[in-house]
Amino acid sequence: MTVTEQGVYARQSPSVAAPPAFLAAQGGVYAVTARTPAGDWLQVEGGWLPALLGEIQGEVNGLPAIQPPAAPVLNGNRTALPAWIPRITARMRQRYQSALRAGRNPRMFTVAGDSNSEWLRYQGRVAAGRFELGAWRTVAARFDPSFTRRSIAVRGGAGAFSMFDPALAPIPPCRPDEGLFACELRISNAGIVFIQLGTGDRFAWREFEANYRRLIDYALSQNVLAVLVTKADDMESWQGGAPIGYINDTIRRLAQEYELPLLDFFAATRTLPVVPNPELPHRPLMQYGLHDEWGYYFHLTEDGYALRILTTLQTLDAVTRGR
Repeated sequence: MTVTEQGVYARQSPSVAAPPAFLAAQGGVYAVTARTPAGDWLQVEGGWLPALLGEIQGEVNGLPAIQPPAAPVLNGNRTALPAWIPRITARMRQRYQSALRAGRNPRMFTVAGDSNSEWLRYQGRVAAGRFELGAWRTVAARFDPSFTRRSIAVRGGAGAFSMFDPALAPIPPCRPDEGLFACELRISNAGIVFIQLGTGDRFAWREFEANYRRLIDYALSQNVLAVLVTKADDMESWQGGAPIGYINDTIRRLAQEYELPLLDFFAATRTLPVVPNPELPHRPLMQYGLHDEWGYYFHLTEDGYALRILTTLQTLDAVTRGR
């Protein structure tokens, strides 16, 4: 295995919650001696590495398969969660339990999103050990397999309008009649899907509600708990001529209508600073976890990604532990 990314920590066992064993050098080549049954973790001398953070030469399927740590049991209530993390109602909890009874993987969540949900800076940052889990280590361990796979339903520029377009879905593993969303829910067998879309709909905002409803309805029809997530930007009003906050307000309203968990990421990002630009006082370098890009703000900063990871873990904790 040749490590392709910087800042990758090998672990003492095949889990994102395991203590670090050593810092693997980018470009370093490591002999693989074992794997987990799913092949998402590979054992090298001195530790374990996530397979997605390197290039593999040779065939690993013939290597010994070692079981990863069992999922920890999450008991008790955690009340110290901010206002933007969803409060889980009895109906929401019932929907999640229905997903598990239907055979959905209790250790798997997945994501439908755009470039602000790309694996390498989101779940991959946890897999590489570049995010301090702190109090959220147990919930990360519970959903360990979710951090070492890439969602098919994440693509730069994607919007709710594009999630059911069969032309965008790779064949295989997707079927000819599937779009990205349906393909991902089938292949991942996730019990929870975070729908993190809207920036790519800035010019299609008039159709956003109908397209977003289709995502919700499909997730529910497949026994998947949909977590609706607002976005940090307001691109549809900045560029598309929509009323201010149109897409986020639509997401909030639909969360109420369907009684689904709402992760109000927009509200969370308002806690992040505005960093002024001395040369252009009217255009901050960063604001609320977003970069300045030609006077627009739509891609997350490192702080924005860190907050995305944290709020994801907090929401998973709320869903599984109760709040």
